[in-house]
Amino acid sequence: MNTRRRTFVASGLAGALAAAAPFAQAQSGDYPNRPIRLVVPTSSGSTIDVIAREYAKELQQTLGQPIVVDNKPGANMSIGVGNVIASPADGYTLLLTTTEMVRAPMIYSNISYDPFKQFVPLAHIASTSIFFVVPANSPATTLTEFVALSRSTPQPLSYGTTGQGSGSHFYGELIAVQTGARMNHIPYKGEVPMLPDLLAGRLDAGFISGAPALQYSRSGRIRILAGASLKQRATALPQVPTLAEQGVRGTDIEGFIGYFVARGTPTPIVQKLARELNRIAALPAMKQRVEEMGFESRSGSTVESFQTTMKGVHDGWAEVNRMVTIKLD
Repeated sequence: MNTRRRTFVASGLAGALAAAAPFAQAQSGDYPNRPIRLVVPTSSGSTIDVIAREYAKELQQTLGQPIVVDNKPGANMSIGVGNVIASPADGYTLLLTTTEMVRAPMIYSNISYDPFKQFVPLAHIASTSIFFVVPANSPATTLTEFVALSRSTPQPLSYGTTGQGSGSHFYGELIAVQTGARMNHIPYKGEVPMLPDLLAGRLDAGFISGAPALQYSRSGRIRILAGASLKQRATALPQVPTLAEQGVRGTDIEGFIGYFVARGTPTPIVQKLARELNRIAALPAMKQRVEEMGFESRSGSTVESFQTTMKGVHDGWAEVNRMVTIKLD
């Protein structure tokens, strides 16, 4: 072997060993030995982002490494989900996401990931809730009054959502189809940019998550007409009837918030992360914090039980998609 050949082989071997080192370390008992990235597929300041940062504080104390929250919003969370798929399955990239992970492949023709085959569910930490609200100056005080108002105005009433094909978009269409309400959908790139227009009355209505619903209803800036994504009324808002209670079918599929890693992550790492995330979810202070944001806290899930939850959500939304078809490129 000539010198040039030996140099090439040595260089190649060194490169292979360097590439293999993180994987070998990840399977060993020293995990984690560097910062962990937590991908959040919503904008900074959103409710999911707030939850992620609360968990990051607890998790980094236990694991002894920084947890870096990386916001990657867009395309009904599929940008963040896709980013995790493209990252090494070594336990150094986590995903906190919601029901949209399961729903997006049904809606977008250009989304091809499989949430069941490409991810391992670590912990189901909460069930989601979303609320149909109107600005404080709206004459509508109930869903029935909102529907009647929409029929009496020259133009359809506008309602804001977190984007085309989002769960809230479907809820709006279900209301319109089943009640005859005249409604015009206004999509936003997330909840944060929608809120100023809603609070200022530039929107006639909107769908928002629990934290802002609680905050702005208490301060008198909005009025909550109904809850959705709920089997029963929200713990934090027991006085607010669900859309299902008010006769709108397909709005009671209980969504989830949970942690995932890419499939292929070594089993010992999956087990360690699942154990720690479920421990955090069971902390009384964390349960209280999650419920203060209008969600229903969950803890003690297993990979199998979370997969069953995901399957139920998938099947429920498949049925909704037969009631109201929304397809996007």
